[in-house]
Amino acid sequence: MELEILNWVHATFHDISWLNYLMKFVSALAAHGEISIACCVVLLLFKKTRRGGLAMAVALVLDVVVVNLILKNAIGRERPWTHEELSWAPAFYERYGIELSTDYCFPSGHTAVTFCAAAVLLICYRAKAIPAVFVALLIGLSRIYLCEHYVTDVLGGIVIGMLCGVAGYFIYKKIEKTALAWYKKRRYKIEARLFRRHTPVR
Repeated sequence: MELEILNWVHATFHDISWLNYLMKFVSALAAHGEISIACCVVLLLFKKTRRGGLAMAVALVLDVVVVNLILKNAIGRERPWTHEELSWAPAFYERYGIELSTDYCFPSGHTAVTFCAAAVLLICYRAKAIPAVFVALLIGLSRIYLCEHYVTDVLGGIVIGMLCGVAGYFIYKKIEKTALAWYKKRRYKIEARLFRRHTPVR
């Protein structure tokens, strides 16, 4: 069934060259998590959004561990283009210069990492994060369009990415709470040491 969907995508859309290049570009935005990492860095640069950036950094690390190190290797699902039913795929990728992913395909890493970032943005900034969700959806669709993933890979990436985003946010909040509690207990000792260190000796 899923291979039939990909063959339908090929037969319906892959004759449209500009759309193929567009989807290649959209997919490349998350090839190594670039768009999510860039978003995280921008948030970290400004004091007003730094806590959101720290939460996103924790979430993205969690996403890499769960998706790339654990689930992909544990499930070991082969890429769609390894099947004879998609015999047209290698020529299509070569024609448009699309780099083949060499790891396993469930869940979609592109989709998971962008939805992970989008989940953190939704928690922190509510409706302002809707464009991030739209971009994440577009990236997920591009993975199906390019036939690099099955539909269920992308759906799995959405769910797992969102879960990693939510979990990462609350892990960061727990770390922040613990760090603040530790600092409050030792605040006067720390400030006293800093005062003595910066007081000139007479």
